[in-house]
Amino acid sequence: MTTAVDTNALLALLYEDEYADASETALRNAYQNGKVVITPVVYGELGADGHFETTAELDQFLADLSIRLAEPSREALFQAGEQFQQYTDRRPDGLQCPTCGATQTVGCAECGESLGPRQHIAADFLIGGHATVDGDGLVSFDTAFYEIYFPSLSVYPTD
Repeated sequence: MTTAVDTNALLALLYEDEYADASETALRNAYQNGKVVITPVVYGELGADGHFETTAELDQFLADLSIRLAEPSREALFQAGEQFQQYTDRRPDGLQCPTCGATQTVGCAECGESLGPRQHIAADFLIGGHATVDGDGLVSFDTAFYEIYFPSLSVYPTD
């Protein structure tokens, strides 16, 4: 069994936030069932966080957790692209309230063009595609996101 790990689960451990205990438990369970991996995009996100000053420090952190770096298959990358396209097709025009879902259009004060949300980066889709196609599960705290775009993916920890 191969379990992938999302960046947020590793950041929870690094910063000992409210998800740290759940992350540690989910990782321990994953180790007992097989290997634990991250994609290059997770490696890059960890490098961008600022916690590590060198690749050697990041590599040691991953080695201490027995986490390997794994390249996604072409099938995983393709699925990530398909789901990313579904995401961009479903996004509403304008800005959307995260609480009630109402949308509104706001014009740029400089040029008058309608403002919209920044394009969500594809990283989460690459992580989800890899975990779905090349793995057997994912340790992440973005459960709702993965349930929508990768419904067959088992995400840990479960609520």
